[in-house]
Amino acid sequence: MKPSIPVAASDLAARLRAEIVPELTGFRANNVAMGSAMIDMIAEEFDRAAARLFEENDSVRALLQLGGVAMAAPAKPDLRVSALEAENDRLRAALIDLQAALETRDDDEARALDTDIWRELARSVERRRIASANF
Repeated sequence: MKPSIPVAASDLAARLRAEIVPELTGFRANNVAMGSAMIDMIAEEFDRAAARLFEENDSVRALLQLGGVAMAAPAKPDLRVSALEAENDRLRAALIDLQAALETRDDDEARALDTDIWRELARSVERRRIASANF
């Protein structure tokens, strides 16, 4: 048997909410309920993290290329989340430098690329939104 981490974590969170929280009161009930919600968030992020980071890295790399910054993708991509996060950090640092350089310019091309960067940053926030946290 190979358990699915998101399914197992979501099941654990549901059991905590349904079976444990009702048996507790006050601060302990709140802690377990919060822990349950956090487990749901972890399950969601575990399932999507690699895809989200891969997509974001590709988008940021394209923006950098438009700005004349060469940040080639690794020849053999490492799809571990830790490696994708390290690449994301590296790309974002370069994007910050590019955006700072664009802010010193006063031309349509720079303004358009800056707008595209802000759009990608907004999409990045949306990609990270946790479904269970929407109210």
